[in-house]
Amino acid sequence: MARFLTFASLFLLLWAPGCASAPNSLEPWVTVEELRAHVEWLADDVREGRRAGSAGERAAASYIAQAFARAGLQPAGDDGTWFQEFEVELAPEAGESALLVDGRLQSGISTLACSKNGRAEGELVSAGYGTVLPSHGMNAFADVNARGKIVLLRRYSEFGPDPAPEFSALGNLRGKIRAAAEAGAIAVVLGTHPEDLLQGGEALIPFDAAPGSMEIPVVTVEPPVFATLEARCAQGESPHAVVEAAVLRPTARARNVLGIVPGGGPELIAVGAHFDHLGWGGDGSLAPGEQAIHNGADDNASGTAVLIELAEEWGGSSVGVNPREVGILFAAWSAEEMGLLGSAHWVKNPTVDLSRVRANVNLDMVGRVAHGAVTVGSAETAAAFRPALGVVSANLSGNQIGLELAIAEGQLPGGGGSDHMSFQQAGIPALFFFSGLHGDYHKPSDDADKLDYEGMLAVAWAVSDLLVQLQLAERASFAYLKPAAPEGGEREVRRAAVWFGSIPDYAASPEGGGMQIAGTSPGSPAEKAGLQPGDVILRVGETAVGDIYDFMDALAGFGNGQTIQVTVKRGEKRLELPLTFFPRPTAGD
Repeated sequence: MARFLTFASLFLLLWAPGCASAPNSLEPWVTVEELRAHVEWLADDVREGRRAGSAGERAAASYIAQAFARAGLQPAGDDGTWFQEFEVELAPEAGESALLVDGRLQSGISTLACSKNGRAEGELVSAGYGTVLPSHGMNAFADVNARGKIVLLRRYSEFGPDPAPEFSALGNLRGKIRAAAEAGAIAVVLGTHPEDLLQGGEALIPFDAAPGSMEIPVVTVEPPVFATLEARCAQGESPHAVVEAAVLRPTARARNVLGIVPGGGPELIAVGAHFDHLGWGGDGSLAPGEQAIHNGADDNASGTAVLIELAEEWGGSSVGVNPREVGILFAAWSAEEMGLLGSAHWVKNPTVDLSRVRANVNLDMVGRVAHGAVTVGSAETAAAFRPALGVVSANLSGNQIGLELAIAEGQLPGGGGSDHMSFQQAGIPALFFFSGLHGDYHKPSDDADKLDYEGMLAVAWAVSDLLVQLQLAERASFAYLKPAAPEGGEREVRRAAVWFGSIPDYAASPEGGGMQIAGTSPGSPAEKAGLQPGDVILRVGETAVGDIYDFMDALAGFGNGQTIQVTVKRGEKRLELPLTFFPRPTAGD
């Protein structure tokens, strides 16, 4: 399940009490042993966490395609294959960067992941710590003419490497660089001053200390070089500097895997699960600083294993409505952890006519069924869903399978953060099966031995029955219905102090920068302010937004009840929209 960065929304789980009895078997098509075998293969260390674009992801895609073929499915990828390939960006890497001062090449030069590639030449000026905190009377750029200059900036802040919480923002590297750019700087030279080393600061600035992308080149220098340059500036010198920053942004090909069980008519129900995960950690991991294989057994080898077994059942038996008028499209998505990229790519570039797809059922993290219940989200996106789920619930009870469906009321906060959202954004109703968060989520400890395979078998039974009910439903009952605002509290990991309510379009790369949105959460400040799908957010309050990191940095400074101006680009127009922050609704509101 995509985490949408370390501070993005997770979501509330609405649980119902469960049954205690063991689930019935779907033998010979779906078995506990086969579910376990799939998960153990996908979540083996050999796959190295299945990060999209990696060798482990490619091996997993081949494994799934072979399973689809054995199940008797027909290929539904590009050009008669099982696959649909698309390009993904891999983690950026430091290139060869340089700093010349008065014609002399400096040693130990590196850069930051957020740096713009390019060259800048001009006068070098020092802005100290580069702090900008008007509420405390701190604005280093008020006394420095940075326009057209290369700015020398200290890491950390006046309050040391570990300041009090109210001053922690002063050491934000992206904030420093952004403030320099807004003051007119053409490049930044960043380093740790030896004074900060005495207080426990780090000498070297890691390449990934400032992610995302900024609008000017940035290089980093070692403490002795930094101290010398700052001293020269303090003595009134105006050194001539040349900055050359190089950040490599490699790409790779990722693969969706698609197979179909055709029906007698053109219509299809798409059932899907993402099979990628986080590789060796890094961006998205909840174990920061720990380089270790993130096997993603629950997230989402569990959903993938159920998908494979359902494909075997539907491809090799007469299950379902016979004769079948509605076919089943089985889709294993890649690059979900990068922002739903695989499913979003398929929706924009479908390998079958998108109008044929009446609904989507998404399986993401179904390996830890807690208290005998599995959450079902987005049930309000089609009139057909609740009646179908009601039949499934009754059948589960009648067959004494130890599972209940905890059907969420309204939309899960943040939409649920998984591939069903790609279908909903295209106007296709979609359901989401999810067994819950846990302490191993997005950590190296999410391993195969911790899954509840009997619970997964029960989920497979429920989804299989649901597919039958959806085949029987009237076509007219699948018109997409906008989900209601979420009820209940929230479970989040975030830096933002307020609820904004936009849904970023992670697959978009708006020309000129900014953060493009795919929509807004119902009832949110963003919706009430009039933001629309496709809007590109350029500025939030006084903060220019180049990407989602700028956006989240901006939200950290606001409070409920405050009204700000949000600048958006809508088509060729630039709009100023007033937005007032208010708390997310809680139970009883």
